[in-house]
Amino acid sequence: MVARLDDMAALPFWPRFLSREQAAAYLGVSTTTFDEEVNAGIWPPGVRRGAREGRITWDRVAIDRAVDSGPFASKMQEAEDDDYDRRREAHEAKRHKQRQAHAR
Repeated sequence: MVARLDDMAALPFWPRFLSREQAAAYLGVSTTTFDEEVNAGIWPPGVRRGAREGRITWDRVAIDRAVDSGPFASKMQEAEDDDYDRRREAHEAKRHKQRQAHAR
């Protein structure tokens, strides 16, 4: 039986081995974009499985590692840093206004 994307909603978590469609959905991209990114080496290649090795799956943990160490990792860190800096500056501005109002 092949897992369908519609069946994913019933799962409490993503399975360890993902079909092409599941891997694309896990990453939030179309299957075409996923294929292009696999071919470009951004994501690990699929692994042939089954008695006749006719089923190709992607290891979810390997995909997670690629996210953490690949070209998206620095972009994600920049986004986190930007958000942290923005929130910190807003907090400091609010505290500054409170201190000024309290000093009056």
